Amino acid sequence: MGRRLHLGLLLLSAACADPEPSTPTDSGVLTPDSGGAGPDAAVDSGVTSPDGGSADAADVGPADAGDAGVDLCQPNPCFQGGTCTSSVSGFVCAPCPTGYEGDGVDCTDVDGCLAEPCFAGVTCTDVPAPGEGFSCGACPAGLEGDGISCTEIDGCAGAPCLAGTTCTDVPAPGDGFTCSLCVGASCPILRALAGPDREVVAGSINTLMGSATGYNGAYSCDWRNDVDGSTWSTCTPTVSPTVDTLYTLTVTDASGQTATDDVVLRVADLIADAGPDSNITSSATATLTASWSGASCAGSSCIGCAWRLSDGTPVASTCTATVSPAATTQYFLTVTDTLAGRSARDSATVFVTDQPAQLCGWDVVVLTSNEYPTGANPNYICDSTGTARRQTVNGKPAIVLSDLVVQNVRITGHISVETSSDDDLIGFLWGWQSPKQTYLLSWKQLSQNWTARCGNAPAGIAIKKVDGSTTAPSTISFNPSFGYNATDYVYSCAVGWSQSRANAALLNDDTIFLVTPGDPGGVTVGWSDYITYRFEFYYTPERTRILVYSDDQQTGSTANLVASLLVEDSSFPAGAFAFFSNSQEQVAFGDFRLASLSDFHADAGPDQVITGGETATLEGTAVLAVPPYLCEWSDGSMSLISSDCAVDITPTADTTYELTVTDDFGRVSTDQVEVRVLP
Repeated sequence: MGRRLHLGLLLLSAACADPEPSTPTDSGVLTPDSGGAGPDAAVDSGVTSPDGGSADAADVGPADAGDAGVDLCQPNPCFQGGTCTSSVSGFVCAPCPTGYEGDGVDCTDVDGCLAEPCFAGVTCTDVPAPGEGFSCGACPAGLEGDGISCTEIDGCAGAPCLAGTTCTDVPAPGDGFTCSLCVGASCPILRALAGPDREVVAGSINTLMGSATGYNGAYSCDWRNDVDGSTWSTCTPTVSPTVDTLYTLTVTDASGQTATDDVVLRVADLIADAGPDSNITSSATATLTASWSGASCAGSSCIGCAWRLSDGTPVASTCTATVSPAATTQYFLTVTDTLAGRSARDSATVFVTDQPAQLCGWDVVVLTSNEYPTGANPNYICDSTGTARRQTVNGKPAIVLSDLVVQNVRITGHISVETSSDDDLIGFLWGWQSPKQTYLLSWKQLSQNWTARCGNAPAGIAIKKVDGSTTAPSTISFNPSFGYNATDYVYSCAVGWSQSRANAALLNDDTIFLVTPGDPGGVTVGWSDYITYRFEFYYTPERTRILVYSDDQQTGSTANLVASLLVEDSSFPAGAFAFFSNSQEQVAFGDFRLASLSDFHADAGPDQVITGGETATLEGTAVLAVPPYLCEWSDGSMSLISSDCAVDITPTADTTYELTVTDDFGRVSTDQVEVRVLP
């Protein structure tokens, strides 16, 4: 308990009871109960002085044990001024404080790690006094626990691998798990997503955003570039290119499967930004606002702005302009750095959401296959309003191409086949860069295998990414043989015909299947004669959701869903849209409408007033949400009251309710509604 007894030397001053010279064994030490021995005791102490004489009583200090009234705790001899108890027989110190060990006078820090309490290989840290104990670091890789006890992590807990594949835990000191290969038609396709190409200022810091879809269990990312060969083993590295650089992403999943994708960062000294796209209705106005980066001056002292239409018509020569288009219009911005003598361009689109597009102003691209060079030319006629077109002949594959380059948009419209004389291909293209690069959706009514070069076209919907066709022209011009702006594009027959992954080798170049009727959840139903279908494209830089409904009355009904498709690819984040037909006559397209998805928001409805005891109905909706979307209602205390978009409530006091909407692409928006309760 840390007790130390200190005894002073007691000096004798009295003679022995029998003072005979022959008794040299007398010690001269006075015991506590002996008392004095008469006057002679003060003369001869039995203690030798430093000079060889005898010390008398005046030489004895006050701390000498046994002296009456002596306080042995002054000064305090205990550790850190601890409690000291003095007595005629010595003094006693309180035990050492928490975190220390010793006798109360001398105390040292207790070493909590002395007994090696942590798991082997785990760092132990002593808790310094006045604390006590120890702390252990993290368990080694592949193990979990508190650092004192560590156990093997079961990487297969939670069944991370795809159904039908086997998960194998990686034993410590490894970490994670592996999956066996997925085999069969139900297996998803692993895809790497490197993100869209973009312009950056030279030397600026930029983050690459790598991801993957269709992976088995988990995936890792590796990046490299084509300039200096640098590599990164993270999905989101930061880079600072000084020249145009191609970055290649390789993803590897837990089964060892790999996939790649590329992104280009183009370096520019000056970058123009025309601002976000916007939505308006007829007769409303929109404001165009330019910004820029990389200018050679501060502020805007050296900057000039000019806005124009696609045909070159001037709109404004200021950096901010107000416009009121009658139909969806794309505005092109040129920012000029007059000090450095350089320019940069960008565009913004004002979508007039209640007006259909004028399809008769769109160009035709004839996708002539070398399999049928003598096929009939297409004949796309216009209706009286200019908002619908019909392809009247069974001939060469061809498209009607939008005059807008769009991104992050919702595209809707109608398509139908008004004949029963054939069963071939109709569809759409989007993300169109040129005939060399685009996404193509084709829909076959009945299955048909057509020549070894064209391949098999099962009934249903297929989607391809056309990428790098070397024979394709890059521009569209007037073609006198057709009598309108058109390009005669020679390509592999399989690109516009095949619907089967078994024909992948026939596609040529880097064209690949993204979706086929034979994929898990693939659309195997063909289109029907004389039925009008409503289509919806939710086209973003990372992915596209495509919905097809049977809507014969063209009311915008979404009651009869025919197909729901998701394209996970970021190769063409912006581009034009087009209608498609191949060897199919009497294909009608119309009521083509666009809106910017950036205007997505929740709508909790108008405020309400009820009388006490009455029931109110909260009706939540979402504008430009990618379906399906989730509604969640909470009350003033932020407690969840419903996960339905419509809910009946009976509040007893004025209450504000909040609606949270999460759409299919993970976007979240909130709105509030107040319900007042009258007495």
